Amino acid sequence: MRRVRGAKALSNYLKSINCDMSEATIYRLMRTKSIPFRRPSPGILIFDLDAIDQWLSSDSEKEAIQKC
Repeated sequence: MRRVRGAKALSNYLKSINCDMSEATIYRLMRTKSIPFRRPSPGILIFDLDAIDQWLSSDSEKEAIQKC
């Protein structure tokens, strides 16, 4: 299982796959529970990159383009 810790690391990963997303956007998506993440304890964010990849590809093409 591929994982990253923190919104900055996720932002860097998304940039590397040509889906540039700011940390602010990631936090906004987290508030609305629109993006998969885990918070095992306060101050720790874990993103499963396999779940993120699936999240990006699961919606229609139009919605996926809006995410990126």
